[in-house]
Amino acid sequence: MKKLIKIKNSLSAKLLGLFVLMSFLLLVIAGSNIAFSFKNNFEENIRPHLIQYLEYVQADIGSPPNIEKAKSLTESLPIEVTIKSHNKSWSSTNEVIRVSDIHYYRMFDKNNLKYKMGWYKNREYLVIQQPNQTLFFSIPHPHEHFHIKHTIPLIITILLLALFYYLTRRVFLPIKTIEKGINRIGSGDLSHRINIKRSDELGSLADNINNMAAQINDMLNAKRQLLLSISHEIRSPVTRAKVATEMLSNEEYKKEISNNLNEIESLTEELLETERLSANHQVLNKQEIKFDELIESVVGQYFPKQHFDKNIQHVKEAFLDASRIKLLIKNLIGNAVAYCSAQDNVVLTLTQEKGNIVFSVHNHGSFIAEEHLPHLTEPFYRVDPSRQRETGGYGLGLYLCRIITEAHGGKIEITSQIDKGTTVLVNFPV
Repeated sequence: MKKLIKIKNSLSAKLLGLFVLMSFLLLVIAGSNIAFSFKNNFEENIRPHLIQYLEYVQADIGSPPNIEKAKSLTESLPIEVTIKSHNKSWSSTNEVIRVSDIHYYRMFDKNNLKYKMGWYKNREYLVIQQPNQTLFFSIPHPHEHFHIKHTIPLIITILLLALFYYLTRRVFLPIKTIEKGINRIGSGDLSHRINIKRSDELGSLADNINNMAAQINDMLNAKRQLLLSISHEIRSPVTRAKVATEMLSNEEYKKEISNNLNEIESLTEELLETERLSANHQVLNKQEIKFDELIESVVGQYFPKQHFDKNIQHVKEAFLDASRIKLLIKNLIGNAVAYCSAQDNVVLTLTQEKGNIVFSVHNHGSFIAEEHLPHLTEPFYRVDPSRQRETGGYGLGLYLCRIITEAHGGKIEITSQIDKGTTVLVNFPV
């Protein structure tokens, strides 16, 4: 179904439909004009001569009609003759014409004879009634004698339309390449360039998109470099402030300042870590690790007093960066614990599915509206617009988790349901 919708919305499909419609209309209009012109010309100019021609044929046959003469004429001329009298009937086609089935549309008298014109079995007949007999002459029409050569103009028209469609489609062919390039650039691959060697508007569009991607990449690199520089510079005054804090005599002030400095230090570390990974400033230090043992290590080190419901299975050893995976586990569990209700426990699950390691953290905390879910892994995004410190961190924890997961070729997914809580699931290829 999706494929049909995609074809329906395709520019090439619409172009093809337009060409088919225009071809059909062109043929209908041209055919109608030709048929109308031929009919008028036949009625006004040709039919009277045909009637006179058939009268000459009737005169040649004679009265009473000479059958042998009629037979000779039908063999040399493209006409059919049928003779009906009281005592005999003859037809050049060996077919008996049923007079009652003839649909007459014109009657007239000429030379003391009655003439009728009508249709019988898709053939037009001139009927001449004489005192003792009736003669039936078929009126020949050009379209009754079809030949393959009559289709040559139609075939040429179709071929020209097909060639015109091919050339037009070739003109718009780079649109597909531009679309694929935009999708790659939009997905974050700012180093990708659209390669179209054209000097027309589409080539100019591709060049403008490439220039835009280059400028965006330069701006992001400048932003990353500035952020890294500032983060590095923050470390020195924070370290000096922490040393000075230890010299305070007021324990209440000392504790409050120390907590704030720790938050600044933690924020700085998270900023540095995310920028290193997102900009590839530092290569991952991968090694074989046991994911289940790493979870137990994080729980024991950072959450020794917290009770968890665990479903930790023994999984195959994976080739991952242990320090960053440890940071990922710590951030995910820390978020879950912070928002978990007092009467419920955080659920930790580790399984291996289709060769992938799947780690999930579930809590029964407050429900997260669906419109927020796609943005939770964006930097500095907070569900609470007031951005108060008491309602959570700075919006970097889940962003860092996403960066770490994607750096290892994995995926992160967040779901939330009313009265059931929120689940964060990460999937790593082994």
